[in-house]
Amino acid sequence: MKLRVESVSYNYRSGVEALSDISFSIEQGTIYGIMGETGSGKSTLLKLLNGLYTPSKGRIFLDDEDYSSIPSSTLPFRVGLVFQYPESQLFEESVILDVAFGPKNKGRSKEEAISDAEKALTTVGLKKDKWNKSPFNLSGGEKRRAALAGIIAMDPEVLVLDEIAAGLDKEGKDRIFSVLENLKIEGKTIIFVSHSPDDVARYAERVLVLNKGKLKVEGDVREVFSSPSVPKPQAEVIASEMREKGINIPSPILTLEELSDEIVKVENK
Repeated sequence: MKLRVESVSYNYRSGVEALSDISFSIEQGTIYGIMGETGSGKSTLLKLLNGLYTPSKGRIFLDDEDYSSIPSSTLPFRVGLVFQYPESQLFEESVILDVAFGPKNKGRSKEEAISDAEKALTTVGLKKDKWNKSPFNLSGGEKRRAALAGIIAMDPEVLVLDEIAAGLDKEGKDRIFSVLENLKIEGKTIIFVSHSPDDVARYAERVLVLNKGKLKVEGDVREVFSSPSVPKPQAEVIASEMREKGINIPSPILTLEELSDEIVKVENK
């Protein structure tokens, strides 16, 4: 399943152009990061990919299927979206019923939907003692995992995630992205927005950077972070300072672990 965006623009009713002439493609089984400053059009792009918005110009395809030919009632089951604030999509009286809501709407029986929900909650690592509690009594990280489970339970081809790891510590981020990497192995395509160059550098394989609604740069993660105009992860900032002092560190460096390995190589020469 390949997702393809061709010359897509989006105008709000006010006439403001949120996105202008965006084109890119994502191969199946890719973890794809989207970056950009506040107001650059990231969330608008995700809503276009999920079918919540319709392009003002251009087209979006799942393989050779134009979005316009896919019923709006089925597209969210194929391209699942987790919003930036997961509490906005949690509403049932218990976590298990909330996660089962999507599969049930997809046509699964109540028993099948509950089974799908249990599997999804296990996948995201949310403990069973949370399943029958109100989703609003969960911590921020647990709410994100519950919202992610709700999308996983619907078995979409593509998962679209808006700031899925924002505000989480390293352990919380690693837990979320470990789930996403396992889904990738199963053939799912993962698209995530992040304001953090560190998260994108660590977890994404390809990256798109937006600037004021326009595509600034797109490509392999190392290629993108080699661009002088793209914000750098912490490890590359440190590596750059080391290069200025004459220490031969390759560029770009994406993670602190990678930087540590390169420093050991320099010391052993």
